[in-house]
Amino acid sequence: MKVTITTLLLVFSFLVLNGCSKATTPQQADIAVFEQFLSENPLSSISSSIDVASIYMPGDPLFESVLYIQRNLWAEAKKQLEPMAKSQNPDAKFWLASITWGTGIKNNPMAKKLYMESAEQGNPYAALFFSPKNDICQMYYSSECSEKWVGKAQKLFAEKAKTGDVRAVYYSTTLKPDLTHEKYIDAVIQSAEKHYYYPLVEYANKIINEDKPNKNMEAMAVDLLNYARFNNFVPAIESLMSFEGKYQRTQSKLFKELIAQGIKVGSNKSWTGFRIYSLHDDSLTETQKYIAAKATDLFNGDDFGLSFTHPPKEKDALIAANKKAQEKADSVKRVIYIDGAHVPEG
Repeated sequence: MKVTITTLLLVFSFLVLNGCSKATTPQQADIAVFEQFLSENPLSSISSSIDVASIYMPGDPLFESVLYIQRNLWAEAKKQLEPMAKSQNPDAKFWLASITWGTGIKNNPMAKKLYMESAEQGNPYAALFFSPKNDICQMYYSSECSEKWVGKAQKLFAEKAKTGDVRAVYYSTTLKPDLTHEKYIDAVIQSAEKHYYYPLVEYANKIINEDKPNKNMEAMAVDLLNYARFNNFVPAIESLMSFEGKYQRTQSKLFKELIAQGIKVGSNKSWTGFRIYSLHDDSLTETQKYIAAKATDLFNGDDFGLSFTHPPKEKDALIAANKKAQEKADSVKRVIYIDGAHVPEG
């Protein structure tokens, strides 16, 4: 049975805080530069490990709460972030603000206060939130959007860059007023070499999202996405899923491989695809469909599939099915790939 994946391709989006400019617009000459990069960093199959420059590692105070945000489990994240924010943790304030704006008229002023305090206390992403190029800021706090915050963010990133923070190095470079295209491409490549793949994926997305992209540029963009995908970077997996969907190839072998890979490393889009395929797979039993729907609910709170499945009626069978669902959800790698410049909108 053919499955419609239209909603799947829209399920996850990012708040990107620095917009496209002449310096960051892809150029034909970039092909040779990136071809050299790929030849010097050959990778043609999925790595057995996940080597992603994460903002937090297991054991860090904010790891669990940000992992909850990544998985769209915002209620759980809020419970953990609120006491840290009250203790004046600027990063906790930033993440709490990120899941507070847009959740109600009364909550918007609270989010603004948290962003402001976080920025004043040194969080560069909170400062960058108030960039005039940030559509969310313009929509909710237009009177506060100012270039002065971009300048503050750049200075904060520059300070953090001294410690070797790969994200800070990238943003302290790309936020400079005199940024050239050559410096931008170099920053993208240097970030990828240090396992921060967002700039590489964002660059590729600018190309593949065009209505009629240059085919040579498009082929290069797909190669770049595959490079990040082979390193198990979730946003690259999801971009390739969208690319397959753009050309109506959601039944392709590659699309199903992307879903399988994404399920293992924590892609919400892949889990949605898994849930959709499972519900429409006539070869699966009702119990198997229930397990897939239950596992998705346990992983990221997506309980939509449960409304269309039938759990086992016998108590022991239900316990066994729930155990299998929990095991599948627990098998997902606990790696954070979102960061302050890329927050899921829920």
